[in-house]
Amino acid sequence: MPTISSLQGTILASAPRLSLPSLGLLLVGLAASYLLVLRPIYNIFFHPLRRYPGPKLWAASSLPWGFSFMSGYWHHRAMQLHAQYGHIVRIGPNELSYDVPEAWEDVYGRSKHRKENPKPAWYLSPKTKEIVGAPLEDHTRMRRLLGSGFTNAAMLEQEPLIKSHVDLFIQRLHEVTTGSSSSTGSSSSAGGKKAVDMFEWFAYCTFDIIGDLSFGEPFGCLRDSMLHPWIAWVFANIKLAHTLVLCNRIPFFFLFLPLRQTLALIKGSGYFEKTIKAVIDQRLAREAERPDFLQIMKTPRGSSYMTREEIHSNASFLTLAGSETTSNSMAVAVYMIALYPDIKAKITQELVATFSDEAEIDMRSAAKLAYLMAVIEESMRCHPPGPNALWRVTPEGGNQILGDWLPANTVLSIPHRVMYRSEHNFKRAQEFIPERWLDSGEGKGTSEFANDRKDSFHPFSYGPRTCLAVNLAYAEMRYILARLMWNFDFELADQSRNWAEGLRAWLIWEKRPLYVHLVPRRLK
Repeated sequence: MPTISSLQGTILASAPRLSLPSLGLLLVGLAASYLLVLRPIYNIFFHPLRRYPGPKLWAASSLPWGFSFMSGYWHHRAMQLHAQYGHIVRIGPNELSYDVPEAWEDVYGRSKHRKENPKPAWYLSPKTKEIVGAPLEDHTRMRRLLGSGFTNAAMLEQEPLIKSHVDLFIQRLHEVTTGSSSSTGSSSSAGGKKAVDMFEWFAYCTFDIIGDLSFGEPFGCLRDSMLHPWIAWVFANIKLAHTLVLCNRIPFFFLFLPLRQTLALIKGSGYFEKTIKAVIDQRLAREAERPDFLQIMKTPRGSSYMTREEIHSNASFLTLAGSETTSNSMAVAVYMIALYPDIKAKITQELVATFSDEAEIDMRSAAKLAYLMAVIEESMRCHPPGPNALWRVTPEGGNQILGDWLPANTVLSIPHRVMYRSEHNFKRAQEFIPERWLDSGEGKGTSEFANDRKDSFHPFSYGPRTCLAVNLAYAEMRYILARLMWNFDFELADQSRNWAEGLRAWLIWEKRPLYVHLVPRRLK
């Protein structure tokens, strides 16, 4: 009678023998079947998010979203998908996109009854030393320490420093327009008139201001009429840096990384990190007190303090976050003002009615300019500084979003441009109408835009992690634009008449010159 072991030997002996190459092909075939057939079938028909509307191909795989994001035109595709599928759209196997105002609190808020939705590790590592992605306890500590640098009292102390850079900004623009200075931020235009790249000049001004506040000294952009090498390097690598974020999420996209450029990015990152740290350490070594962010970061509050590594990281982050958004928003405002002469006339009238002399314009008095502020708000609504979403993921155990329980690791997104351009949130949403922001909503008359969902508008994010510098950003923009329009009239150069069309964007917009003709004037 055959034993079990002899039967097993007989079976193995009679079984077909697979060579290593054949076994490899079998494993590849099984993996391909899983990725191309089984997994997509599960994602479409059995996944917990299967009940949410959206294109089936996007529900099956993350690749369609990845290609759209990498192209730089995801902000356009997102609007199309929400127009087709509604307020909540499934844009990936485990990702939902929202365009209803109520989603802000559930996605970005924090309460006693609901866990915070953290930022995904592929976007911002939980080990980061920057306030923007730090774990809850570290974020609370850093925000408490940094918060004193963004109060109204702090801005009053910082105003002389900010004013000195705005004075130089106006002076350099006068020199450029009169031909007494050469600049990389200008170009020849038709008819021999000089066109000034206002996008670049706003960047010069805001980076010098925030550099002085963050590092203890300006970058010298206004002095030299050119971007500091670090800032130029950041701008030049916007797409590549966002592609690396995409690769962290979907490794397939490593296939599209340009090797030489990626190696140069890594090398440049190390070089500039050392350079910036050296500048910060020099400032920290100085005993003199000045109203800048480093002074605040190095000063303990009770038992709370920042480590040297945290100071390094936050100074760099504040510099990039505190300048790029304001310079971009002011460029958009100038573009829109130049497109609509009636809007430009209204701002000019408001300036003349409010001030009798340029010396009266400061960061506090500029807050009186209600129409200019409305133009700034409408500029950020139509062309938000961050057009796409800042991602969050549901925590371990899941979370409740808009009444629905979502499983852990569900990616949540609220694309700003989609939210602000939705006709459900703003009447005549595709039009540039500053007057919509002048309706107080407090019974002071009716307005065509009284039912606009202003609570959908959060260009500086929402919740406990909202931008610390929002008040400083608004004060800077009002002050700089008021000073600019007091000193200059302007019109778009021919090459920039369609400046906003076809712009690519990832988390921020690509950089495109905005050429305008400046005409010196003095309002009275």
